[in-house]
Amino acid sequence: MNSLLSIESVLKPIKKSLGEEDYREPLEILLRDLSEESNLLPHGYLGMRTNIINRLKVRADLNEVIKNQELPPPATPVIVAGLPRSGTTFLFDLLHADSNYRSPLTWEIFYPLPLAQNEKTKKERKRKTNTQLSIIKFLVPDLNNIHPLNASLPEECQQITTICLRSIAYALMARAPNYMKYLKTCDFAPAMVWHSRFLQVMEQTNKPTRWLLKDPTHVHHIPELLSAYPGAYFVFIHRNPTATIPSLCSLSSKITSALSTRADKEEIGENLLDYWGCAIEKNLMDRAQIPENRIFDVHFTDFISDPMEQIKRMYAHFGFELNRENEENMHHFLAQEAANKTPSHNYILEEFGLKEKQVRERFKEYTTQFDL
Repeated sequence: MNSLLSIESVLKPIKKSLGEEDYREPLEILLRDLSEESNLLPHGYLGMRTNIINRLKVRADLNEVIKNQELPPPATPVIVAGLPRSGTTFLFDLLHADSNYRSPLTWEIFYPLPLAQNEKTKKERKRKTNTQLSIIKFLVPDLNNIHPLNASLPEECQQITTICLRSIAYALMARAPNYMKYLKTCDFAPAMVWHSRFLQVMEQTNKPTRWLLKDPTHVHHIPELLSAYPGAYFVFIHRNPTATIPSLCSLSSKITSALSTRADKEEIGENLLDYWGCAIEKNLMDRAQIPENRIFDVHFTDFISDPMEQIKRMYAHFGFELNRENEENMHHFLAQEAANKTPSHNYILEEFGLKEKQVRERFKEYTTQFDL
């Protein structure tokens, strides 16, 4: 094992308690894969090591805050999920224009503690975060067109669950076959415990009417989410997997190529098809646990065609109010999006060793149920 990625080396800089031992098994699996399976370049080793250590330091800081006090449960969340590249980010960002919601911002996830009590501190943390993001943008020049990166933007929960070392983010950045297998079947409850703790601590400066959360992998963890957030509302966006799977493969391939000596596109295609096929199969069973008045389904084509119509349908279904100011904020966001349209992200299934018939067969039950 690469000495920089031994568990002793990674844990040595952490000077505070990490709380429960739930991080150790996934950390060991991930570090072993990064050392022995990933073909990382020198800057890839350094980047992954730095990321893991920084996330564990955030966990240790969170643990210091929560260990000696009982914090109230966080505000009820609205959770956006669906296959990656199915419009979840667009839907998430549009909803974020409603002032009743609060989403974890990228800088808050990177540097949450000590809590930022003034604008000067927030500005400095945004600067530090954008400096880190600029390195990623340099290594993967067109990444920002695929998934916009900015300290002030709301970010998805897979960046929060890194503090529990249960996050597909790592498997999208490097070849980690054993870690990917682990993610398919592991107990995700500890990740949601730490996720909830993160929100509890963030609420000490600003408790929202509702949290707005987003992560495609939430389709895989409905029982754990309901355990952490019993009153949660779920919005699922549905798009044909023949469009979403190659897009995600392309994203993973670009990042992996920037950090490793090679990226096996066919292996990436096989692994991501398998992971998301399993995730959707589980979702089709688990979604029955969500009360009908707290689950809303929207088709990607309907949403792209008329976003505000789908938002109004969703609010009516949940019994939420959409006041004039927030509706105007959403229209303003849509106008900005139209004006700042990014270049197309080009990809084909065959580039990743996949065929349309193969993908259709893997997701047959899903596409049939939602008429995709």
